[in-house]
Amino acid sequence: MSELTLNYTGIGSLPFKGENAPKQALDYIFKEFKSIPFWPQLPHFAREEDMVFQYTQNLAGLSFDGDKYFLNPESEEFFIALEELFFDYESVISADDLIQCEQTLDKYAILPPNSNSLAPFLNELKNYNPDFVKGSITGPFTFSTSITDNEGKCAYYNDVLKDVCIKTLSLKALWQVKEFKKAAPSAKSIIFMDEPSISQVGSCAFLSVESSDVVEMLKIIADDLKKFGAICGVHCCGKTDWEIALLCGVDIVNFDAYSYSQSVANYAQSAKTFLEKGGIFAFGIVPTLDKDELKNLELNTLEQKFDDSIKCFTSKGIDKNLLLKQSFITPSCGCGSLDDEGALKALRLTRELSQRLKERCGALL
Repeated sequence: MSELTLNYTGIGSLPFKGENAPKQALDYIFKEFKSIPFWPQLPHFAREEDMVFQYTQNLAGLSFDGDKYFLNPESEEFFIALEELFFDYESVISADDLIQCEQTLDKYAILPPNSNSLAPFLNELKNYNPDFVKGSITGPFTFSTSITDNEGKCAYYNDVLKDVCIKTLSLKALWQVKEFKKAAPSAKSIIFMDEPSISQVGSCAFLSVESSDVVEMLKIIADDLKKFGAICGVHCCGKTDWEIALLCGVDIVNFDAYSYSQSVANYAQSAKTFLEKGGIFAFGIVPTLDKDELKNLELNTLEQKFDDSIKCFTSKGIDKNLLLKQSFITPSCGCGSLDDEGALKALRLTRELSQRLKERCGALL
């Protein structure tokens, strides 16, 4: 995967909200992110594009009470949907090729109004020939701890509902892989699991959660994706137990390198093993969670910040050339919390830093 070395892509969300928001987002992405285009989430354009709700279409047991949504495992419809989900999942995972089970996977498509950019993204993708194309799902831990059952209890704490979340997310991820392959046959699919909530594992909010259980949840989806040739990543924009990300079997660990490089480097042995086995670090070095920091940020300062981030790892005995060869650049998180100007600056800096690092480290490429 040498094409990824010091390359760049986006995380997902963008703040655009006017009637032309999907076109505005895609025009920019296909102009500036040609080598690894990503389909954007637009939560300000449509509330259904909230990072959790976006993946709830055809979720077994999904019920509504006004604007509130939850899983109802006591309904008769739930058991019918549960049996169908388990059958669909097994038929897909046992297939040799995703096209063989296209009709089944299409039941787990991500459609309007839950995504208003994905269909035009796939259509536009046909006009390009990128090396990679990036999609995403909400990670299974964040998803299952954000959705409750009919009694207000997190789905995570019900083994059946947790399994529903994992299998549904896996099928939605594989549906993306299938669609990417149809639109751009030579492109390699990258799917990120966005997992902000793993930063809370071990905190008062999740005292009873075992890290090993979160690892296993992530590993199931990672293994499913890798079986069909996709590259799998996990993204966390906070400080966490990085063993979760490093040991769950993903190919890419994406972290907020602007704020938490030292936090990741403190897990030096696991980080070194991850890299030596071919793992890749996606340095989320462009800050998107601090508007003031981003507003005053210049490329030279950002380049120095990246160098400081690299030193966090090399000071722990990790080989610099190995680290650089197996790294690429992203914003620290999605840009959905920024205004349009801030989001475009964050994306521009991501691209410009990648280009500068490639020029500076050309011998590695």
